[in-house]
Amino acid sequence: MLRRLILLALVVAFAYAIYTYWGELVTIVDVLRNGLWYLVLAGLGLVGVSILNQAWLYSSLYDVVDLPSEKKHLLPIFLTTRFVMVVAPSGGLSGWVPFIQDARQRDLPVGMVIVVNLVYMVLWYSSFAIFLFAGLIFLFLAHDLQWFEVTAAATLMFIDVLMIAGLVLSLVAPGPMERILRWGVLAMRRGAQLFKREGPFTDQQVANFVADLNEATTLMRHAGWKLGRPVAHAIGVEALNLAMLYLMFLAFGLHATFGLLVAGYSVAILFYIISPTPGGLGFVESALILVLTSLGVPSGGATVVTLAFRGLTFWIPFLLGFVALRWAAREPDTSDPGRAMEVAPSPVRPLRDEFP
Repeated sequence: MLRRLILLALVVAFAYAIYTYWGELVTIVDVLRNGLWYLVLAGLGLVGVSILNQAWLYSSLYDVVDLPSEKKHLLPIFLTTRFVMVVAPSGGLSGWVPFIQDARQRDLPVGMVIVVNLVYMVLWYSSFAIFLFAGLIFLFLAHDLQWFEVTAAATLMFIDVLMIAGLVLSLVAPGPMERILRWGVLAMRRGAQLFKREGPFTDQQVANFVADLNEATTLMRHAGWKLGRPVAHAIGVEALNLAMLYLMFLAFGLHATFGLLVAGYSVAILFYIISPTPGGLGFVESALILVLTSLGVPSGGATVVTLAFRGLTFWIPFLLGFVALRWAAREPDTSDPGRAMEVAPSPVRPLRDEFP
């Protein structure tokens, strides 16, 4: 029953998003219709290639940790994440839920799936950082680098470094990482006691998750050349998006240097990630138009390119994600956060024996 209510809430959120941004969607369709049709069509083709590349990225990460990695199975799950991350924004973490649901349905180690999603985010942020640094350097040389761009970039880099540090700690020192996890669970348990409630995770669930984490990091340490595939796919994601932006410039008869493309793209994606609104709605459009106009692109041209680019990279995956949401209806209920850590039993080390 609760699962149906959650799905109903997602459908309502989708309807609300469409209702709220209907005017923008109509404008985007009109803009795309006025571009050179073969270049717009090429952009749509790149959207499809980019979505497939994302599925290949997840497949390569699953392969690294020896999980079933069928691309045709992971593709609709990825699309669902693109929808969920918009209607339930949480810094990208809500996008993990469809993968956790799939793991529970297929009896896969949930902890290992969580590690895969963490590595995915590290690869995403790190590969984007290459383009971000290039874009910020170009803006600096053009005397157009703004303080809010530097602040947003620093925030993103801090999050990326924090995630990388967690992965490295898991790889080289699993013992301290286990203690950190147990301290975190104990803190949540004590916080719950203040409200006279049970903690979200049991000792068994924590032990199971730690076992999965250790196994995943061990497999990653010995992956060797296998790690090259996800890295290549992650860089490919950014390259394909940059190519889409270039095609939209050409589709509307505008000239764009590589520096202008990288600067505009890096700021757009930066505010897609670091934004208080779902999917960066409003912030991405404003930031991209501002950067393009400040670098000499006519305001009308900057606006149509921005709308066309957002239509390709944001709205099409979002709409496809809603279609793929039907997969979520086949999953078991995940309303209990503790169940997200349930896997095969492993020896339990009670938290009360390790902490005062």
